[in-house]
Amino acid sequence: MRHRRLRPFFPFYGMKWQAARHYPAPVGPLTEPFTGAAGYATYHNPERVTLMDVDPIIVGVWSYLTRATPAELLALPDLDAGQSAADLPVPQEARWLIGFWLNRGSAQPKLTGADYSTRTEAAQLTWGPKARARLAAQVEAIRHWSVLERSYEYAPREHGTWFVDPPYIDKGRYYRFSDVDFPHLARWSRALPGRVIVCEQAGAAWLPFEPLADVRSTRGTSREVCFLRENETDLGSPEHRMTMAEVAARTDARQLPTLLPPTHRAQRGLPGLR
Repeated sequence: MRHRRLRPFFPFYGMKWQAARHYPAPVGPLTEPFTGAAGYATYHNPERVTLMDVDPIIVGVWSYLTRATPAELLALPDLDAGQSAADLPVPQEARWLIGFWLNRGSAQPKLTGADYSTRTEAAQLTWGPKARARLAAQVEAIRHWSVLERSYEYAPREHGTWFVDPPYIDKGRYYRFSDVDFPHLARWSRALPGRVIVCEQAGAAWLPFEPLADVRSTRGTSREVCFLRENETDLGSPEHRMTMAEVAARTDARQLPTLLPPTHRAQRGLPGLR
């Protein structure tokens, strides 16, 4: 079933909405194990979507969006001059959402707007009535999306499309969680069942990437490359094959930290805005 294309729900550094048309379209259920702003899922809006991230802020924002009503989103406030997003009388996840709109192209939410994010030209949507109207008009379309806080290797394995967009080996340092074991990620990606799309930038060599396109970004032009593989069966080892029920059973707060690599567990604090 074809669904209407959605616009980005919030700005984010490295988001793939602009580039999504260059990648093959998803077939079957879609999993994004490095979600960020979920540009690929938003652009294609397939029937089934699973979003995953180790960043609790990203997970919090998407969990909030999948639960929020259009009326709640339309009621989110503007920021007055000199006001901080931390002072808004809304849930923390809503403050994070607004914080991403306050500094377009940032990898984390902000407290106040940057000059770049206060432009008023037509192509530059900023936080305000039009942004709220977009969210409210689209939010019912993602009500069925699943949002999980965990590292990629604990994804529920099912045949479908895997859009793997990790922090890039060269410029991933801007993300709050950027420590990736690329050899392990390469092995994991090769073994996934279904259509596997792995994103990177020109110069990366941890997979046999091929040129994709030059894509406009908030920091100029990015020369994107892609690894594409179609696997008819699950090539992963049995211990890495987890059903959705098994994964759901391990979301208990006392067990969740064991699902994250040590480098992620050490950074799992839930800060406010910066």
